[in-house]
Amino acid sequence: MTRPDLIVSVSPHIHSGKSVDAMMRDWLIALIPCILAGWFFFGFAALRVVIISALTAVAAEAAWQKALGRPLTISDGSAALTGVILGLLLSPEVPWWIPVLGAVVAILIGKQLFGGLGNHPFNSALVGYTFLFISYQHLLESFPMPQPAFLLEPGGFIEYPPMDVLKMDGVEAVRDIPWMDLFLGNVPGTAGTVSVLAVLLGGLYLVARGTIRWQIPLFCLLGTFVFAAICKVVSPQNYAAPIFYVLAGWTCFSAFFLATEVGTCPVTLPGMILYGLGCGCLIMTIRIWGTYMEGAAFAILLMNSLTPLLDRIRPKVVGRVEQIA
Repeated sequence: MTRPDLIVSVSPHIHSGKSVDAMMRDWLIALIPCILAGWFFFGFAALRVVIISALTAVAAEAAWQKALGRPLTISDGSAALTGVILGLLLSPEVPWWIPVLGAVVAILIGKQLFGGLGNHPFNSALVGYTFLFISYQHLLESFPMPQPAFLLEPGGFIEYPPMDVLKMDGVEAVRDIPWMDLFLGNVPGTAGTVSVLAVLLGGLYLVARGTIRWQIPLFCLLGTFVFAAICKVVSPQNYAAPIFYVLAGWTCFSAFFLATEVGTCPVTLPGMILYGLGCGCLIMTIRIWGTYMEGAAFAILLMNSLTPLLDRIRPKVVGRVEQIA
């Protein structure tokens, strides 16, 4: 009988059954409702930004790997995914070079300089977005009014995104915004973040497929809601209803598509719970006391930096180690 070869390798030794290509494909499928919502409310201008961003991200990754003599990995879909997410975070009114510049920064600085997929500590799309936001804030804060393609009447209750209205004009200015407009996305904003319905459809698909864990989105939303509820109880006249902070702005999109990027979030159960709560609380902290209208991007990048520490929280080992004399 021939003795089988002994193969020694590092963990993990059991394959999950999911390839990188399959995971990226799940993410791209999950983003289709957000892309369609962007087209529905803002027309083909929203699609233009997403397409330019995605194509640039793929080209930037291919050029970088070709220049360094590395194998091309653009077929796995991760570069395209970064570009699509970045495009969904940008206003449909930005000039064409904004998504180009943002995608290049996201891929080269946010991803490839750290060694590529799985090695980057920060959400690569948010690296590109924050670079653009800090450098060209005046261009990123111009938002079109929604113009639904059919069935719905254009939402005309506010002229700029709900979180901006709350920050600048106070609680009374957002009190009469229909909850259905916030849920469907019939308000000014970016293609990927205005429609809570579209985000939930895509996010629940990722959870059902096992591509992301449910703990991070749930506790991110819970952290936002509880923090907002405490503020409302302490000072009802200064803060909107807790559900407003969940439905408005980037909250839901952040919980499902930004905070859960593979490699930048914890993998242990206690770590995921604390990470999700931290994202939600930081989003509210920056919104309320910060100078920015929306705190999600900075909140998630800050929590990304804590991921290695959160992953060190592990269950106590049962048993003891015997001392060898």
